[in-house]
Amino acid sequence: MRKRTINIIIIMYVILFTVTAISYVGARNKTLHVGVDGYCAPFSITNSHGELSGYNIDVIKAIARTLEYKIEFRIIPFTALEKDLKRRIVDVVIAPMDSGNEKNISPDIIYTNPYYFNNLTLLKKNDKDIPYTEKGFGIGTKICLPNKPYILDYVRAHFAGTIIKIYNGSKYAVDAIYKNECDVVIDTKSSNEYYRTKHRLNKMEIKPVYNAVEYNHIYKIAMTANKKYLKEKINKAIEHLIQTGELNRIHEKWFSSKYQDNKIQR
Repeated sequence: MRKRTINIIIIMYVILFTVTAISYVGARNKTLHVGVDGYCAPFSITNSHGELSGYNIDVIKAIARTLEYKIEFRIIPFTALEKDLKRRIVDVVIAPMDSGNEKNISPDIIYTNPYYFNNLTLLKKNDKDIPYTEKGFGIGTKICLPNKPYILDYVRAHFAGTIIKIYNGSKYAVDAIYKNECDVVIDTKSSNEYYRTKHRLNKMEIKPVYNAVEYNHIYKIAMTANKKYLKEKINKAIEHLIQTGELNRIHEKWFSSKYQDNKIQR
């Protein structure tokens, strides 16, 4: 009888150990290692304490909560994100990289459904009448630009007769129009909406730039091709965030516009 009792106790300990081990492994497997740049406002921002914030950070956190995953962030230089993803240093990368253009897509990487749509826009004061048509601006219109080469190339190619002023970043270009140093700011929608929201510039309006379809960008979450199961899970999570309105709430927090409206405009 005593021997039987000891055997039962041993079996129970074995079962308990096995269940604990499985739970531990399961918990480890449900940790998502996420690669971000950390210095691409408004998508990922790192403060002086090394803490991350931004639209992408909120989106991936919401996805992780939906999937009941833990997150460990890895701050990686933007140019090394894809390389470190392929080296399996991270499970996924969420960054403002255009995955809607086939030229930018690597055969070793797969992408989820879109979580953000970007395009070129102009920012102007509501009470300032700036003539703008598909043919461009009037002669002498002052345009403020951030130091983004592709935007400068576009403006030079499409807006002859304008005065171009270049600033060291989107923030300074927005500051310039607020100080009446120029008539409009041409920048990505994400930057214009973010700085208008951040500084509560309610008297500013944002409009799309005509004939700039080639600058429309689609942002998706990237992972290696062997993680199709993870792609399916994240896609379901993104759909859940859309249906519950959570993605709209995150979008409004950073851009004062809704994800769904942003999608329709595309």
